[in-house]
Amino acid sequence: MEIGSSESQSECNLSIKLGMEFDSDEHAYDYYNEYASAIGFSIRKEYANKNKAQGYVTSRKFTCYKEGYKNKIKRDMVVQKHRQETRMGCLAHIIINRQLNEMFRITSFEEKHNHPLISPSLAHLLPSQRKIKVAQAYEIDLLDDSGIRPKASFDYAARQIGGESFLGYIKRDQKNCLRDKRKESFKHGVARSLVDYFEKRILEDLAFRYSLQLDDDGLITNVFWADEKMIRDYKIYGDIVSFDKTYRTNKEY
Repeated sequence: MEIGSSESQSECNLSIKLGMEFDSDEHAYDYYNEYASAIGFSIRKEYANKNKAQGYVTSRKFTCYKEGYKNKIKRDMVVQKHRQETRMGCLAHIIINRQLNEMFRITSFEEKHNHPLISPSLAHLLPSQRKIKVAQAYEIDLLDDSGIRPKASFDYAARQIGGESFLGYIKRDQKNCLRDKRKESFKHGVARSLVDYFEKRILEDLAFRYSLQLDDDGLITNVFWADEKMIRDYKIYGDIVSFDKTYRTNKEY
């Protein structure tokens, strides 16, 4: 069933042809991704073959993001809510091969899709089309450090540029950006210092125990620790000391 030939294909100013050459595999990917945006689909990187001796890429395949089928694994049988299936065996792709002049030439191209294409006006929502630019990441970081919650930060950025469709990313991308930032800051910040202290105590006291609980955003919600004396006292008195971390919350919440 070849149902991927929409009006957007005939209206697209970009074209893909066998024999087209690019100065790098990344340039080829960017061009195919731009073409996909104009047509109305998303792409993924399927494979890359490399020279075993020198490590440079000799060939690559870029496919429609609906290529192949999802592998069935045991946990799929027990989950209550399944994710929407995205892969459906679409064969649309390009294959590029490195030439003697170090250019990458398209040696295989399948244009047809076995699924409906979306309107190019919605292409910015597709996975391969979404990207947070450096300036946007800086603004997300700045607003986060100022104590602005992610939803308010996203709404502010959308208003500044004229709407969500012009942002180039969605709320999930913003959440992932903040998660990566917090993972990085965890290596060097207050939380990292706390973990380093706990690890040092374990070397000094074999009975020392600690545990961290994180929320969906990767933020610490609870910290538990106990040394040998605390454990001994608890067995006698049954008392614990609890600190309310929400008192005078800092920028890490």
